[in-house]
Amino acid sequence: MNFKISKKEFLDALSLSSRAISSTTPLPSLAGIKITVTENSLTLTSSDSNISIRTSINNNDSNALIINEPGEIVIEAKYILEIVRKIDDDFINFETIDGTFIKIYGGNSEFKINGMAPDQYPMINFDTRDDQPFKLDTSLLNQIIDETAFACSDKETRPVLTGVNLKAENKKLYVNATDSYRLASKTIDLDTDLNFNITIPAKYLNEVYHSISNEEQVTIAIDKQKISFIFGNTIIDTRLLDDEFPDTSRLIPTSFSQKLVVSAKEMIRAIDRTLFIKADGKNTIKMNIDANKIDLTSTNQAMLSSFEEIPVIRYEGDPLEISCSGKYLQDAIKAIGGDEITIDFSGELKPMVVKREGDDSLIQIISPVRTYH
Repeated sequence: MNFKISKKEFLDALSLSSRAISSTTPLPSLAGIKITVTENSLTLTSSDSNISIRTSINNNDSNALIINEPGEIVIEAKYILEIVRKIDDDFINFETIDGTFIKIYGGNSEFKINGMAPDQYPMINFDTRDDQPFKLDTSLLNQIIDETAFACSDKETRPVLTGVNLKAENKKLYVNATDSYRLASKTIDLDTDLNFNITIPAKYLNEVYHSISNEEQVTIAIDKQKISFIFGNTIIDTRLLDDEFPDTSRLIPTSFSQKLVVSAKEMIRAIDRTLFIKADGKNTIKMNIDANKIDLTSTNQAMLSSFEEIPVIRYEGDPLEISCSGKYLQDAIKAIGGDEITIDFSGELKPMVVKREGDDSLIQIISPVRTYH
């Protein structure tokens, strides 16, 4: 194996590949990135058995890649990344000295490293059997992830709640994420009539989010056990969660007794000033709301307390006292975005709905908590 490659392009491809590397893999070869060089391209393959990435750089007229001799090898990801970062030159030279012994050099630097034989690397199947792949604008996919994935559970007690559920039917895509105390729910109109119901681990969706920012569109193909995101010269496969996602529609209130319209920025800042005040590891805020203002308080067992007065833009209904997680409310408001947010209430112990005024395509639902102070 012998090739010369643009440092920038190689480092970008390696950084993308490293997103599928796990430090706790039981297979030593999966700590590495498989480098496959043909006469026309260089392909990097990485996987932790749950998420797999294949990305290629083609030998084209830009001279970003010059291939002198094809070959294949596996190199531990953390070492190849550091070596390429450290070399102070626009191009990296990569040469097999003997078997799996590799010389990597550029500028005034030279590194030698032992790789692994490619036959030690497991076969990764990137084929897709979906007969109905569809496309989404990258900006829309990133928006979906931004507005929902944060609401997933970070505990494995109910694995399905660590994922984002995507359900397509009747030319609509319903996206839901919940940890059972809050719910992020988004509805999107589709051009085609698709039919699927899948749940994707949020941690892998976030890896997709960070990988596709430079692309305009992504093609999505769904198999029984995995979903593929295809863009440019890259495929990212991630496994799906098996368990049935709960019916979250029953969690959404249908009638309300109070309605609050308030500045998103004012609420975020006020909550942020209370987040360090925790009782039993949680930040709980109490809101006393009337037609003119919100009195927002937070206390803990150490007798530390805070008080914020926030003006309301509009309030309908009787005065209300309600408590909830400050972090959950702040997360919900940030996900909604915009200058003003609407919060609909059904009582002090019933879920509150956070959304944009007149827009039900994205709603955030937060369960209140009972307080005794």
